[in-house]
Amino acid sequence: MRRHAATAVVLLLLVGTAVAFAETERLKLKPTPIEESFVQPAFSPVCDCETAKAEIRIRLHRADTVTIRILDESRETVRVLVDDKRLPRGRTELAWNGRDGGGDPAPDGLYAVEVRLDRADRTFRLPRDITLDTVPPSVRLVSYTDTARPRQWAHILYTVSEPAHGALFVNGKRKVVTHTKSRSAKLRWKPNTPGHYNLQLAALDLAGNLGPRSPVFVVEVTR
Repeated sequence: MRRHAATAVVLLLLVGTAVAFAETERLKLKPTPIEESFVQPAFSPVCDCETAKAEIRIRLHRADTVTIRILDESRETVRVLVDDKRLPRGRTELAWNGRDGGGDPAPDGLYAVEVRLDRADRTFRLPRDITLDTVPPSVRLVSYTDTARPRQWAHILYTVSEPAHGALFVNGKRKVVTHTKSRSAKLRWKPNTPGHYNLQLAALDLAGNLGPRSPVFVVEVTR
């Protein structure tokens, strides 16, 4: 009799475990209301460039009535981008211009995107935050090749005040950008013809702010 009771308990435990496992797998397979999202990591409303607005994209699994807010680091609402509006299934593209609900510029800082879905009865904070940054970075020239030959690389070493790309200006025109976030890096420039070239450096941060140019330094290109 005890053996039958023990067997029954084991069977009940196995059935319970199987049901719990099946429910867990069902929840895993159930689509999430927001299938994917994108938030631009940094922008500058004053840069007059492609990153002057923060792009925000979400893809809904099904149509829903949506409210989308920009929150500051204290979780206070700075701006309502979408207010109780029905959005269709699929991708929706939005942009934040860095201003609050009253039209005034929001201060530099870190901001979150909150999405409320009425039909799904859920509120999401998108995984990536937005950095609003209006302060341009600075650059310092460390060393450079002062003489070169045509079609020979001239090397320029520099440091920047924050993670930023280096930009090289040759006779007033921007020629090279490094595409590195390193605080210390090297630029390479290849002159094609002999001459006397006036060079300057500047730093371009991840939000799009271009800092002031360095003093002019000269590279002589000879045959």
